[in-house]
Amino acid sequence: MTRQTEAQYRLRVWVLMAVYVALILFVWPYAKTAASLPLRALFALLPTVPVIAVIAVMMRHVMRSDELEQRIHMIALGIATAIVCVGSLVGGFLAAAHVIVLGGDVLLWVFPLVCVTYGASRWLLARRYGGAGCE
Repeated sequence: MTRQTEAQYRLRVWVLMAVYVALILFVWPYAKTAASLPLRALFALLPTVPVIAVIAVMMRHVMRSDELEQRIHMIALGIATAIVCVGSLVGGFLAAAHVIVLGGDVLLWVFPLVCVTYGASRWLLARRYGGAGCE
């Protein structure tokens, strides 16, 4: 298995995220106004395609990393998952008790929050383990 460079990995992620942003800006607005249910579903789900592709790129990157890098990625993912899950649980209980009002569209923030907390956790862990991937 050949390893992709960090630059190749970042380029792929940035291109896919640019596609995602374009879909959110130019296709997503039609998800609520399209005439037919299948078309609304298509417009609503189309932005998930580049996100799924980013996940695949990330999986490939981690799988082709050395053992230390894999360990850093997995610990960071565990930390990010725990933080977002606890936040979601707290928000869910507060919403169920009618302390706060949350709409279903709040779920759109789960994946970005996991990504941000994963990135921060990974960066901190990489610094702790000697700077691999801190650049």
